[in-house]
This record gives sequence, C-alpha cells and structure tokens, in this order.
Amino acid sequence: MVDRAEVWEFLQSVKEAITKPVAGCQGWVLVLRQENKECILQLGFKYQDIYETLLSLSVEDYCEGPCQDRDQPGDLWIFSKVIENQDIYIKMKLASFGPLRIVRVISFHFAKQPLDHPYKEE
Repeated sequence: MVDRAEVWEFLQSVKEAITKPVAGCQGWVLVLRQENKECILQLGFKYQDIYETLLSLSVEDYCEGPCQDRDQPGDLWIFSKVIENQDIYIKMKLASFGPLRIVRVISFHFAKQPLDHPYKEE
C-alpha cells in the first residue's frame, strides 16, 4: 500500500490532466463497458457528472493501487465514492503519450463488494 502523499500526488496529476488537457484533447475517457453504461444510466449521469465526480475524489476515497495493468502498460488505481447511497467503484489509470496525458476511467460502476478505504477517517 502506498502512503497518503503518493495517493494525493496521483490525484493531483489526474485532476491536472482532466482540467488542463493538451492539444484540444478532452483529458479523460470513459471505457464504455456494459456495467459502466448501466451504472451511469441508473444514476442519470451525464459526462459532466462523471467529470465532477473524478475531480471530487480525495485520498479518503482511495482503495487500492497502484496495481500493474495486465492488459496495457501502466498502473491502475482504485477508488470508490458514495453517490446516491450507492458505493461506486472507480478504476482508472493515467496514460502518457509524449506531452499528452489522459485519464482512462476503466470502471465506473456499482461496487460488487465492500471496499476497504485505508485512509478514510471514521
């Protein structure tokens, strides 16, 4: 497990990539997996709502990571956020292509099991 400072640094990099995109790129992309689509539809979310959720993530929302991505190079980070009394599982990575940095949101769906939040204050 990483310390609070490393989680904070990752989140700062994510928020910078999202809010200050390079070369007209959006700065983030949601992988349109079926369970992501179903969750977003049930919540009545639009891309702006996901954007705001990503920007609102804090160290307390951290669950796990960085973990090696088995499909593509890079590290995955897992967070969760309670939205409308539902725990939302958020798995993402920060991908770099030269000066371009994009946040790939691989999972944004209802949690299938309770998640551990090592930095959440009770």
